[in-house]
Amino acid sequence: MKLREYFREESLFAWTAVGLCLAALAGMLDLFTGPAFLLDFLYLIPIGLAAWNGGAGSGFSIAVASAGIWLVAALFGNAAPEEPSIVLAVNALTRLALFLSVPSILPALKREWVREQESGRIDYLTGLFSKRGFLESAALEIERAGRYQHPFSAATLNVDHFRKLNDRFGHNAADTLLRTVARTLRQKSRSTDLIGRVGGDEFTLLLPETQSEAAQIVIHRLQKQLLDAAERNEWPVTFSIGAVTYLQPPESAEAMRTKLESLVASVKESGKNGFRHEVVGFQRSPM
Repeated sequence: MKLREYFREESLFAWTAVGLCLAALAGMLDLFTGPAFLLDFLYLIPIGLAAWNGGAGSGFSIAVASAGIWLVAALFGNAAPEEPSIVLAVNALTRLALFLSVPSILPALKREWVREQESGRIDYLTGLFSKRGFLESAALEIERAGRYQHPFSAATLNVDHFRKLNDRFGHNAADTLLRTVARTLRQKSRSTDLIGRVGGDEFTLLLPETQSEAAQIVIHRLQKQLLDAAERNEWPVTFSIGAVTYLQPPESAEAMRTKLESLVASVKESGKNGFRHEVVGFQRSPM
């Protein structure tokens, strides 16, 4: 059996064993360095590894063992302090409480992280909605807009010459660019706006309660800020953007996305680094 498979199938035992070895190593360092160095964080590493990978049971076992190892090091280590027993007992209980807090928290955090990853709603690189997460949230907003007969605008942004950047500067520069785009979109958007990375170098925004004029102003500003950032970093990229203002909602979020992609394609065919905007539907007159 391969080591990776063994850790996966026997996670409780395997990570408990690893945690005990690492805790023992931390104890040895504690034993020889004495109280002049606070090495509590070294015990937190094996506890965290055991709790994250082996579960709460494994984490609690390593936490208790680490507290015991610390106490032994405090009693018999080099330059052990001459502290009253009550002080030593309080210090030991304090560390036990600290160590136990790690497996109390980490497994719940891991479950939430796994649930989020499995749901596929968040893009791991940018922290924005993934394609799935964006379309699901956009569908709800489209339904709301139709129910209350409110307009909204949406835009898709595509990075021109992204492959050229990747080939010339490498994956790290490409990832930095994508994170910069995501950060700019977040900073210049409202809390009610939806933002997603729906493709490798493709981002889509949905702006609720936004008419044509306001949408054009927002998107022109975003494009300028992104071009400025590209220039500052000497990235050989530009941005093609297609936008739609829906006075009446589309049939679905996927239909909206198809419309936006067709507009971006027309911008690229016209030479890239441009912006095309359309209005769909008609404004209902008040009763």
